[in-house]
Amino acid sequence: MSELQSMPNQGVPTGQLNQLNQLPPGSLPGQMAPPAQTDPLANLRDIHIPGTLDPWPPAIGWWLLAILSVLLTAYCVLKLYQWWRSNQYRREGVRSLNDLLNDYDSDKAYLQAYSDLLKRVALSKYPREMVANLTGEAWVSFLDKSANTKEFSMGAGQVLIQGNYETNPDINVEQLHQIGLQWIKKHTGPVSSNSSAGVKHAGYPHTSESNKQLVVQT
Repeated sequence: MSELQSMPNQGVPTGQLNQLNQLPPGSLPGQMAPPAQTDPLANLRDIHIPGTLDPWPPAIGWWLLAILSVLLTAYCVLKLYQWWRSNQYRREGVRSLNDLLNDYDSDKAYLQAYSDLLKRVALSKYPREMVANLTGEAWVSFLDKSANTKEFSMGAGQVLIQGNYETNPDINVEQLHQIGLQWIKKHTGPVSSNSSAGVKHAGYPHTSESNKQLVVQT
């Protein structure tokens, strides 16, 4: 019930009283208006969109990543070059072995040049005192152990034990060539201070310059 209805009728006509009751609160003299309702979103701040990022100069993290990438690339290139350089004598040995296969006068000449070639390759990899004086069974045993094989002591390579001292050695040139290639490519062991110069331009007898271009990839 409104305040007008709770007040005594003090001679006010009923119709007029009804009209007064229909007036909004606070419109009558002496009547307090209800507090105004405030907008709950009025105090929110506007959304500020961040500006575009400048790509240059890049952040410190990108500089560090770039430096690390350069260092890693340089390290990989260096290791690859060292590996290529350390195996140069193998490539020269394979090239010389192919030259020998394509131009030799006799089986005995081939066997002598073949043994000399393997010795030169060995001297490029191992200390001189380890291999320089090896002959016969000690020599083929060394070849087997350094390449984890038995082809020299029990296979075609047995001819290296006594073949150089025979007038007409019975040898299989193709088999010797294959086991020689495998030994040059796969032998392991300590590195000698000797360079690959002992293998390159070894000067094997009865080899022609026209066959110098024959290369088997290692």
